[in-house]
Amino acid sequence: MDIKFPRGIEVGTAGLIKRSDGKLLLVKSYKWSDKWCLPGGHIEIGESIKDATVREIKEETNLNTKYITQLLSGELIQSKDFYRPAHLIHFANLLTTDQHEPQLDNDELSEYQWLTPDEALKLPLAETVELTIKKYINYMHTSSL
Repeated sequence: MDIKFPRGIEVGTAGLIKRSDGKLLLVKSYKWSDKWCLPGGHIEIGESIKDATVREIKEETNLNTKYITQLLSGELIQSKDFYRPAHLIHFANLLTTDQHEPQLDNDELSEYQWLTPDEALKLPLAETVELTIKKYINYMHTSSL
């Protein structure tokens, strides 16, 4: 393979955050071609996926969240949307919050919207976000959450 990945294989996590009214938080990030995505970031050495997800969401949105479950995991090699060459192993997780107004870390995120799953699926989404939302919809049909 001719592509160089200066950071090697990176492991990251993101959170699909659900409010009590059923709306989901989507954010825009310059790191993902200004497409709509989920807040998240790298998992630190010795940190669990759950703890990393809650921490990253707090850092990027200042929301207090409760971790529910992992929705999917996968691999992105040279993503068409990511801002630099990368080999990413990623986890997408479902969380809930009682808060309604995130305070975005403007170094990471530029906008946010609370949307129904159907509304979210109509947006220009970063790679894997559509699949995450569809996994969420399926989870909600089979869960009592």
